[in-house]
Amino acid sequence: MKLTQIRNATLVLEYAGKKFLIDPMLAEKEAWDGFAGNARPHLRNPMVALPVAVEDLLAVDAVILTHTHTDHWDEAAQQAVPKDMLIYTQDEKDAALLRSQGFSTCAF
Repeated sequence: MKLTQIRNATLVLEYAGKKFLIDPMLAEKEAWDGFAGNARPHLRNPMVALPVAVEDLLAVDAVILTHTHTDHWDEAAQQAVPKDMLIYTQDEKDAALLRSQGFSTCAF
């Protein structure tokens, strides 16, 4: 097993010959205002740039979403992830949200 932290909650997991992208937050550095209620709300997010190209991150067998908050599933990810990519969600509610966003292969 190999686990690579990309940034924030975004990870790549390689296990048993498969590769998974976990919680893709793919926006450019400082694309959004800071998060209210955070210890440092004045800092824009994401706080660091992606260390690899989005295309390289999408060279996976599936995506795993732990939940659909913006810092785990942002608009940039919604645009970049292929609509037919297998996406695992935590429950039917999140799977329904992804289907409403045009994703056709959701499982939980």
